[in-house]
Amino acid sequence: MKTIRIFIASSSELKEDRDQFRMFISKENDRLHTKGIYLEIVQWESFLDAISDTRLQDEYNNAISTCDIVLCLFFTKVGKYSSEEFDTAYQVFKDKGKPKIWTYFKNAQINTGSITDEINTLLTFKKKIGGLGHFYTEYTNIDNLINQYRSQLDKYLPPFETIVVNPPKTPPEEPIENTFNDLLTKKLIQAIKPYDRKANDFLETYGDWETNIDLKPTVKRIIIAGYVGVVGIQLRKLMSIGEEDFLDNKMKRYLENCQLTAVRAFQLICYALISTLWDNQLNNKVKLSNEQSTVLIKFFKNATDESINGFSNLLRALIETFLDNKLELPIAQLMELLPKLQSGSDLLKSCDYLTSITELLHGASYTAKDCTDAEKNLAILLENLNFLAEYKMISIKDIDYNFQRNDAVGLYLHHYTLLEGDTQANNNNSGKIRKDTTPVSSYAVLLFKENYQQNINMVPFIIDYNGLADSGGSKICFYSFCNTFDDMNLNYNFIEDNSKVTIKKSGNLKPDDNDVRAINGWLSNKENRKDMNFDNMFDLFYKAKKALVGIEEDTTIDEF
Repeated sequence: MKTIRIFIASSSELKEDRDQFRMFISKENDRLHTKGIYLEIVQWESFLDAISDTRLQDEYNNAISTCDIVLCLFFTKVGKYSSEEFDTAYQVFKDKGKPKIWTYFKNAQINTGSITDEINTLLTFKKKIGGLGHFYTEYTNIDNLINQYRSQLDKYLPPFETIVVNPPKTPPEEPIENTFNDLLTKKLIQAIKPYDRKANDFLETYGDWETNIDLKPTVKRIIIAGYVGVVGIQLRKLMSIGEEDFLDNKMKRYLENCQLTAVRAFQLICYALISTLWDNQLNNKVKLSNEQSTVLIKFFKNATDESINGFSNLLRALIETFLDNKLELPIAQLMELLPKLQSGSDLLKSCDYLTSITELLHGASYTAKDCTDAEKNLAILLENLNFLAEYKMISIKDIDYNFQRNDAVGLYLHHYTLLEGDTQANNNNSGKIRKDTTPVSSYAVLLFKENYQQNINMVPFIIDYNGLADSGGSKICFYSFCNTFDDMNLNYNFIEDNSKVTIKKSGNLKPDDNDVRAINGWLSNKENRKDMNFDNMFDLFYKAKKALVGIEEDTTIDEF
């Protein structure tokens, strides 16, 4: 097994990008181990922050000299140590012919209020490496970086391959035409036209856009920005994969993301209905039938992830529950969707196909045609859910109250992140503040049309993990399952890479709210507030379960 050591140098502002890149390398190792290659990440989080005989930075520099690859990431500044790490790598390269150095500069939106004089270090560094004859590359978001670097690895790694368990099939004589995204783009721009002004204006102006290759990137961006936040984020990933060169694992990732896009769209609607039904049961309780209760009990007791077909069945049952009990649907278009969720419909046939992709992935027996079929069926599904382009999503962090001397009224300061498909979901620079005369739920993910005060609160089924942890940026996670037959922890999936996130009861007991001194002292500790936020999410889930199906679980921590 050949180990390739990769040193990642970057400033703290790109921690999220480093973490996502590390996940990408981990997934690459799953593929590369059959070729006798292991990629080992070396970055500053790997070192112990302890007293040593030398500067800790000296230890980083020594590690660089043993690495095969050095990857440098920069955004708005170049720190002293990052610059030193590049200099070390460049000198070792001149002496030994390695490490191979790649330098990437992030080209993304910047909150102008965060710009400082440190921006000059970036300009100076670019000028310096240009003088050395070193070429750098720009990237717009983590997907773009990963896609670019995957191509570089595919060129760099072949000389180190020593073992091939399953030799690749003989490539076709003619290269496979890269038509990924073509059908999806054509169908979805038309689908969202009634609900998205930009899509409508574009099509009115460029009715022949398909004949102009230069307009296709614009169409994709309109679609990504048009579909409601989390669906747009999934489409962004799908579009990005489609633009890659035809590599070994492109088809696998394309099929996986077709499935995930469908799942997220159905989850979003189902969770909106469940959240609305929960609010109704607290204020105007209706008697659910045994069949309706059974559907909800299954949802709350799932011990593993639900399939696309499972969510389509849940969605149909939820819509029928609203109609049977004469409740107003929170999304009016769901009335028209119900007939399309009946057996034999084109929508359910597309769900059947997208569900069957799981077998293709397990058997690794997919072809380019399977990708085309997956895209076709995903287009059918999203065409039927085109009304999602009418909605927006926002993650509310905490709420401040500002009242100055002689002010007539005080104002609430809502700290929030607008979730958009064309904006990286966990961008630390995406936090905004809105002044308002009334408060709104804090630590909430809201679905709304024009006025976010009139919203559907998606918590605890969709959460912003970073908001709850007060760690900056947004990490939107979808509820996956709660294994009530086992540990009863809440399991979520992070929308960017589908990684698992688990919430469990902390056991950190909060003082009585009536003991002002004790509670204030407790809340002054950031870790206590973090535990309280996650415990609240945990409790909300079980409150929803009790309100909807009448089951109250014992979620207290056993003490001995």
